[in-house]
Amino acid sequence: MSKENKKIKYEIRAKDALMLNLRALKLFRKLSPWHIELEVLDKIHQTLGYYIGIYVTARIVTELATLRRPKTLLFWVIIMLSQELFVRMIHYTIFHIQQVKGNFMNERRWNLIDKKLSQMDYVDAERQGVRDHYFKIRQDEEWTGLGFSAGYSFIYIFSDIANILGAIALSAGFVFLKVPETAPGAGILNSPLTILAIIAVIALISRGAVILGSKAWKLYKEMNDSATLSNRVFWHTVNIPKDESRALDMRIYDQRSLLIHMRRQSVDQGFGKKAAEYWAGKGGIMRAIQNMSTHITLGAIYFIVGLKAWAGAFGVGQVTQYIAAITALTSHITNLAYRWQDMRLNAVNLKYAFDFLDIKNNMYQGSLSTEKRSDRQYDIEFKDVSFKYPGTEKWALRHLNVKFKVGSRLAVVGENGSGKTTFIKLLCRLYDPQEGQIFLNGIDIKKYDYQDYVGVFSVVLQDYFLPAQPIGENVAGSKNYDRKKAEKCLIDAGFGERLKELPQGLDTYLYKEFETDGVQVSGGEAQKIAIARALYKNAPFIILDEPTAALDPIAEAEIYSQFDGIVGNKTAIYISHRLSSCRFCDEILVFEDGSIIQRGSHDSLVETDGRYKELWYAQAQYYKDEEKRRQMDKERAAAGI
Repeated sequence: MSKENKKIKYEIRAKDALMLNLRALKLFRKLSPWHIELEVLDKIHQTLGYYIGIYVTARIVTELATLRRPKTLLFWVIIMLSQELFVRMIHYTIFHIQQVKGNFMNERRWNLIDKKLSQMDYVDAERQGVRDHYFKIRQDEEWTGLGFSAGYSFIYIFSDIANILGAIALSAGFVFLKVPETAPGAGILNSPLTILAIIAVIALISRGAVILGSKAWKLYKEMNDSATLSNRVFWHTVNIPKDESRALDMRIYDQRSLLIHMRRQSVDQGFGKKAAEYWAGKGGIMRAIQNMSTHITLGAIYFIVGLKAWAGAFGVGQVTQYIAAITALTSHITNLAYRWQDMRLNAVNLKYAFDFLDIKNNMYQGSLSTEKRSDRQYDIEFKDVSFKYPGTEKWALRHLNVKFKVGSRLAVVGENGSGKTTFIKLLCRLYDPQEGQIFLNGIDIKKYDYQDYVGVFSVVLQDYFLPAQPIGENVAGSKNYDRKKAEKCLIDAGFGERLKELPQGLDTYLYKEFETDGVQVSGGEAQKIAIARALYKNAPFIILDEPTAALDPIAEAEIYSQFDGIVGNKTAIYISHRLSSCRFCDEILVFEDGSIIQRGSHDSLVETDGRYKELWYAQAQYYKDEEKRRQMDKERAAAGI
């Protein structure tokens, strides 16, 4: 990477950095009202308590070193304990208010990026570039604490300023108290030029430490960016063993050793190697010099304060006060400089995060409301629709023309890559076609309010997701729901017998992530719950995109047979590699290479030479064999074998 590129990547104008940090601060206030104000108040009052503690400690030490009056000592001890109690009370009161108000700032910052990813246009959320952008932001947050996490530290500027003011107030005596004229070197120690020279030296050393720290941090950020891939591989291999669906494969094929190899490789060639190079190279040297500078500054403070105390300017109690105050003053002035440097450096990461949040939803959202028709009279028409996925030149669908009959049963069949799932994504408006139009009741679907239009569909996809929550809440998609309706939907979906076996019924948790008595359901049972969820939504269109893949063909046919009666006057679309569902459908669409090559009823297509007939007879023997096996199992069970 050239120096010019580094500058562009790791530096940003001071004005732009300030505006980005102010935007972050405004965002945090919006995420959690009053959290920032309470945090600043907490920092300032703790700072005040800290400097009162320094002052009182100095008075106690002075009293112990001189008169040792019990009443005076008791007075200062009570003051110290009282201020400590007061500071703790205020601190935990503020903490309590934040907790009661639910101001979990860290959680809300984390959710900010995840929420954006889930709400952006599907076409953008699915793009690899957007995914890379998302994972880079998460890496910055988790690994180096950059981005919004570092942006939140903007509020500590107020703490630094309060500390600087408090330190100045307590260290003023060091400047103005004079060494007796009879003391050796009094002229030099009492000279304002000496004080200015000391301040200049400390400032110079502190400035050097800040510059070195800034350069070391830039190197660290470069290391962070260059290790993005290896870091992602590392965390991916860490999370794989937690996935229960992978447990069987991992054991049978001993994938654990492969994961360990990948993890070690990612460390050796990525983060671990680069971190070692950083600490053994320039980064480590800069950090070491930076720490040395800090200790040199502290040494200089101890020396000059001790020198003036030795010469008689003040007593031992004030020594503790001035050393603590001047050390704090130097530290927080340096911190303030660090804070500004960090803000400028982190501004690049803030911009990167804000660029993600600023990705616009370009899909036209529409404004028309879909009619809530009790007669379910919804007509869908694809008119000369063509579509290709972003970044590809191959058409996934080409010149597609099809119209659904109201209340009809439609089967969509074809081999992998034929366009079946793309057809559904366009129907549900996850994508918009590049050519042609899709109509709902004669109106282009782009003109409908997006959320309103999506509400017309209940979809059970191949890769559905059931969270580790109670079964009833899974079905309803809500904490509050109609229990009778949820139970009926589960029974209709074929989950009724299993539901009866569960002691807690609808309140039974799926899986064991959050409840030790959660139940593990089979793939087929999970699919039935997913189907029940689609029924609960009660949308005019129900789409099953191969949701019964985990079932055998006969069980699949039974579910489709039951489902056909449950659907009633709704329009149902079945997508499957297996053709058992087709016999229950009014019409079948056969896809191949993004086009409909056959269309008709099951009986008419079976009697016609073509792709459907080939697929049907290729699978028919399997259905017969499966039926024979089931019949034999029943006979054996009846005979007690």
